[in-house]
Amino acid sequence: MNASNRLRNADDIRLLFTRGKRVDTPLFRMIVRKNHLAYARFLFVTPKTLDKRAVIRNRIRRRAREWIRIHVPIGAINLDIALVFKKVAPSASRAVLYEELSRTFSSL
Repeated sequence: MNASNRLRNADDIRLLFTRGKRVDTPLFRMIVRKNHLAYARFLFVTPKTLDKRAVIRNRIRRRAREWIRIHVPIGAINLDIALVFKKVAPSASRAVLYEELSRTFSSL
């Protein structure tokens, strides 16, 4: 995923969290809002309450980024999307995470 596809601006993040549409799943909460660009931007949130080890939190982010890189047409949608992972996410297998991501993204 390119750096341009990552949501980094604090004002955009604030707008996304205050005015975005929320979709809850067992593993994560997805917050979605339209943006003014011609491509999608993503934010991955893995709080320390998820797991104190950075290795675990980074693994979840990497898996989600990789699935999005392969399955989501980033240039075809103009959305800001935040994935906030829940405490059960580290215990889920890769297949379960990918299945949950595909189910959630297909509803967009």
